[in-house]
Amino acid sequence: MHRWIQTEKARYYQAILMKDLFGEWILVMAWGALGSKHGGMRSTPVPSYAAGLARIGEIDKRRKRHGYRSLAPA
Repeated sequence: MHRWIQTEKARYYQAILMKDLFGEWILVMAWGALGSKHGGMRSTPVPSYAAGLARIGEIDKRRKRHGYRSLAPA
């Protein structure tokens, strides 16, 4: 799991790359406010593990541009 937080606005974003029940790679993204039950989630199929890692790299760049800092992957 990859996780980013933005402490000034108390926001988080996370991305998990996993296989579904059919063996296909899925990128699951979740976001919301720290300390709140409100937020969102989206699942996106990716063609391969490498493609999923590339998407996470893109997310990392975008989150850092918006002031988020990366936490160590779990």
